[in-house]
Amino acid sequence: MRVGLIADKWLGQKVFEDLNADFEVAYVLCPKGAAGLRAAAGGASVPVWPVAGAIPGGLDLAPVDLLVSVHSFAKVPDRMIASARAAVGYHPSLLPLFRGRNAVEDALEAGQRVTGGTVYHLTPEMDGGPVAFQDWCFVETGETASGLWRRALAPMGRELISRAAHHMDQHGFIPAEDQERLDPGAMRAA
Repeated sequence: MRVGLIADKWLGQKVFEDLNADFEVAYVLCPKGAAGLRAAAGGASVPVWPVAGAIPGGLDLAPVDLLVSVHSFAKVPDRMIASARAAVGYHPSLLPLFRGRNAVEDALEAGQRVTGGTVYHLTPEMDGGPVAFQDWCFVETGETASGLWRRALAPMGRELISRAAHHMDQHGFIPAEDQERLDPGAMRAA
């Protein structure tokens, strides 16, 4: 299975390493500052394209079966989503709760004692696509957003993306449950 990766930072590097161990990573799109990810991809002879904010048009990207976006705030063009058999992203909340760039901070400000992560299908709506996989964790007393990210949410994202990729490889699809059908009230009560 061929995979395209849009990623950044520690999570992006670890997801790249996991995917590259089991599949063919066709390319990586990442910011110029993502030194660890750029080095890992370059060391594996995987083409790396720099992105900042928006993914530029006209890139000569190989077709992929699975497009993955992790720890990236780059807007993924509809044409890229449509060109892959499946396109998923990781978001550090139990979608549909806490969409957007500050999801971890928003969950803490709301006093959530339980939060989690979601692998969802990429759509034109930011963090709005159908849910594929979710997992949860407790928020520890006094925990900061960065501490929660490092302790639980980034490792959870790594595991969930791996689960999605292996599901795609074994079954030819990734499950999808519309966010509107999920019950965020049940998640808040947990």
